[in-house]
Amino acid sequence: MDPQTQPQNNNTPQQPNQPPQNGYPYQQQPYQQPQNGYPYQQQPYQQPQNGYPYQQQPYQQPQNGYPYQQQPYQQPQNGYPYQQQPYQQPYFPPAQPPKQGAGRVANFFFSLLPMLSFFAIQIFATFVMIFLMIFIALCRTDGNMQAVMQDYESIVYRSVPTATALSHLLAAIVFAFWYRFSFRKPRPAMRETTQKLKPEPILMALGLGILMSVFSSGTSGIESLLFPQMVEDTYEMMERSGIGTNGLVIFATVCLAPIGEELVFRGLTMKYAEKAFGRFWAANLLQAFLFGVIHMNWVQGVYAFFGGLVLGWVAHRYRSVVFSMLMHFAVNSFSTFGGDYLLGWIPLNFITATLLVVIPAAIAIGLIAWRNDAAEKAAPSGGTLPPQGQC
Repeated sequence: MDPQTQPQNNNTPQQPNQPPQNGYPYQQQPYQQPQNGYPYQQQPYQQPQNGYPYQQQPYQQPQNGYPYQQQPYQQPQNGYPYQQQPYQQPYFPPAQPPKQGAGRVANFFFSLLPMLSFFAIQIFATFVMIFLMIFIALCRTDGNMQAVMQDYESIVYRSVPTATALSHLLAAIVFAFWYRFSFRKPRPAMRETTQKLKPEPILMALGLGILMSVFSSGTSGIESLLFPQMVEDTYEMMERSGIGTNGLVIFATVCLAPIGEELVFRGLTMKYAEKAFGRFWAANLLQAFLFGVIHMNWVQGVYAFFGGLVLGWVAHRYRSVVFSMLMHFAVNSFSTFGGDYLLGWIPLNFITATLLVVIPAAIAIGLIAWRNDAAEKAAPSGGTLPPQGQC
């Protein structure tokens, strides 16, 4: 083997071994003179076209007056020319657990609380006026307590008219706030409330009030025939209290009592009772019974119970205590101003008293049935009308 050559492992010819140049074993390219100060090869200069040195695209004939390429027409889907995205199920956040309110037992005791509060307001107003009258009497007698105590009964009866007006005024204010902040969420605008005061429900409430006043006169007549002494004592107590004779008491009975008592019984009591029992008829019975108890005598308590049932129906039917207030106003007004003049000439016996009970009750039931039938026919689906909100 030749020592000057390396062994051949394949058939590829090998280049002869060349000595390195300038210490580098690789072949060097010949040096080229730089052009215009740049050692790299420059591209040949091209003449710009239309003042632009860059290559221009060939001009294309516009289609339908538009030089841009148009997309092919696609058949619309379901009457919409745009591509529709696949339907995605909407996302609903998880529902919050409902707030736990008071239970049935708690609501039952809440239904008794307004009546107890009404009693408390009456007691408070009575004591305030009695102490004020005693203080005035002591000032007039130069502090003679013995003389004041001898006239104590007269002082008490003189304080009743003012105490009655004060108690009804306080009740109207206190229970208006109680009812508003308990059952008026969201609270309606004034326009929404006034729109509900239509002639038909107003006349309905006033008419039922007059019928209920006649019914109460007949009930009192039957009671006077069965229990004459009890009725006589009740009328004497009412006369000494100024009911029907004192101007301040008349104002409180006709104007203030319908507001406060309706808020207490057809407002707060009946609402809490409906939550406790879950049925309107049970709540209506409870509030009517408590309405009779609040009068503190059998003569007024009996017809107050039946009147409370009708008042409860009016408030429930028209979804507003405003109409039960109007009916209560009609009852008290007719009893105070018109009852003696229109019914005083009728001889008192069992037959006439019974007729004064039966006839108004029958007319009232007929009006209630007629109103329910008219409401069902006026409903869009043949059912009952939707709730109109409460006031």
